[in-house]
Amino acid sequence: MEKNKINADEFVEKFMDGSLKHLTYIQTPIKIFPLRDIAPYLKTPIPPIFFGYNLLIYINKGYFRHQIESTSFMVQAPAVLISNYGNISAIDSVDKSAQGYCILIKEQAMTSLFREQEILNIFTISPLINLNVVDNSELNTLFDLLYQEIYTQKPYKEYYESIFKTAMLKIIKISDSNKSLARRQEIAIAFKQLVHLNYGTEKSVNFYADKLAVSVNYLNRCVSSVFKKTSKQLILEVAIIHSQLLLLETNKSVASIAYELEFEDPSYFTRLFKKIVGISPTEYRKTVN
Repeated sequence: MEKNKINADEFVEKFMDGSLKHLTYIQTPIKIFPLRDIAPYLKTPIPPIFFGYNLLIYINKGYFRHQIESTSFMVQAPAVLISNYGNISAIDSVDKSAQGYCILIKEQAMTSLFREQEILNIFTISPLINLNVVDNSELNTLFDLLYQEIYTQKPYKEYYESIFKTAMLKIIKISDSNKSLARRQEIAIAFKQLVHLNYGTEKSVNFYADKLAVSVNYLNRCVSSVFKKTSKQLILEVAIIHSQLLLLETNKSVASIAYELEFEDPSYFTRLFKKIVGISPTEYRKTVN
């Protein structure tokens, strides 16, 4: 699915309209844009996309509705929404007067800035974090500093990385993800990452249990306790979410997409798609396009 990944420039070209000369292109691995420069120009609803960055949206005025994989979040200020690299996101609606910041972080920057345990903590953060007055004020100050430094003529890498890391550690603290991860959480997170890498060819829970060196029963208990669904449900859900991209970005028939994703029966694929998305693949393609 790497071919379907959308970068920042492609996002602007496909999903924003009007004069966008105010959007300054920046080369840094951490990119930050004021929401006031983005929200009024978004062509919503934006269909599911595989975005090639870790995404953090800090909003201190207004609201937006954002879908991450199969879950829709109504985000009302003040709040933070995080979508990790590898997730598929859609934007349903946006308050045109929203204020705050949209921050894009390349995956290499995340892994160089954070230790493995810290990254796992970030992966366990609830995507939506509502902020109290004090936390909102502190994060607002940090993101203002990050914006000012990145847009200077010569951004100082160590400084802006330090500001960003401080903001992320603050978010981890707020979200209560700073506790050591239990074994079940580690297994469940590793399972989900494996599913995103192998969903197209491997739909057997046994395959993932073998990869993680655990029993199927233990894997199911881990996944159920963290994601509130069975391992099989999560595998099929990820495959269906990726099928949405194929429906939008190719002219392949529904049957061809079903076979490409290793579903032996296109009619079963269609029934599963309708159960998860709410409409059939054909209706989805017509509606979104």
